[in-house]
Amino acid sequence: MKYREQKIMEMKEEERPREKALRFGFDVLSDEELLAIILQNGNRHTLVFEMAKEVLDRSEGLSKLFDLSVNELMQIPGIKEAKALNLMASVELCKRVLRKSVYQTVIQSPVDVFNWFQMEIGFDKQEQFVVIFVDSKLRIITHKILFKGTLTESSVHPRNIYKEAFLANAHSILCVHNHPSGDPTPSQADISFTQQLFEIGMMMGIELRDHIIVGRNKWFSFKQQKYLD
Repeated sequence: MKYREQKIMEMKEEERPREKALRFGFDVLSDEELLAIILQNGNRHTLVFEMAKEVLDRSEGLSKLFDLSVNELMQIPGIKEAKALNLMASVELCKRVLRKSVYQTVIQSPVDVFNWFQMEIGFDKQEQFVVIFVDSKLRIITHKILFKGTLTESSVHPRNIYKEAFLANAHSILCVHNHPSGDPTPSQADISFTQQLFEIGMMMGIELRDHIIVGRNKWFSFKQQKYLD
């Protein structure tokens, strides 16, 4: 019998999501079962597995869960404010765990920051420009969102970036911004700005180690593509 046709209490105990997680670990659970645990229970009109199935459908198998707002989740039958907030809190917790783990990692490649910023800004509908400040051992000191909007000279200026770098006592910086379209291919403005930022950094003694454009499940690294050589 499919989950959406059956109440949890009618299931064999060893088949219930919570009991399975306790006995075998969370990694054996399906996406539907994990969502059912977060949503906790259904109501007289909607089974919890029906809610979970609808969340999966609307998020295209979780791939667009970060795109959904609390109000959009509340449009799903059976999901009220409390359940929608539980889901969004789980998403935010994932972001914070990943951010903390990256802060303790030596940054050596785009992959070291991509997963973090894929969650942070990769699904954002507005362009964001973030600077990561690192020490001489390539450990993150801090990071800062310097602007939101389209990348132009008027919206972000190298002097503002390097001013923040000096305040953070950074040895070098990495820049990250997202393309809301999902395609991380750099525009001519991206290329020109990155080259300008790199040249100024060489003069200022604070190296631009990379500029990473985050899309949906993929990225573009100016360093890997030899723009910063």
